[in-house]
Amino acid sequence: MQDGTLRRVLAAATRDLHETLDREIGAFGDVAAYGAFLSGSHAFRAAIEPQLAHSAGWRIQTLAPLIAQDLADLGLPVAASCKTLPLPTPAARAAACYVLEGSALGARLLARRAAGLGFAAGHGARHLAEQTASPVRWKQFLAWLEAGGFSVPEASAAARDVFGLALRAYGAKAAA
Repeated sequence: MQDGTLRRVLAAATRDLHETLDREIGAFGDVAAYGAFLSGSHAFRAAIEPQLAHSAGWRIQTLAPLIAQDLADLGLPVAASCKTLPLPTPAARAAACYVLEGSALGARLLARRAAGLGFAAGHGARHLAEQTASPVRWKQFLAWLEAGGFSVPEASAAARDVFGLALRAYGAKAAA
């Protein structure tokens, strides 16, 4: 596959779901909205991370424990994880990694919003600090993704499923 092609296919295949998720997360202009964001993030990451920790071929950032600490900083309970979804093939696991790694791009903006509410790496925004710590990680991931030879139809379907899981975690209705 030509450089960047799988990434572009996955982005196109999930654009509607990604846009819905971005709207659902919103600007979190207050602490309550930020807490809701953290709860959704934990529910999603706690469901998907265990499947990818040792089997995806790419080492994901495990953020659920940090999100749990962020929730504790806000005095909020740890959200239960969503019902997980099967990721039976390498292409499905690669697509899940694509969704997780792509979230780090948006995390840069989210970290600034959290900072505006008084949260930082040492209190309330640990997971965002970790997620944004390596500016080269996305490029490294894309090189791995493009070199993987993954089934495009399998990866596309799985990426939609993973975005659907994220939407359920945040309480949004997935677009058809």
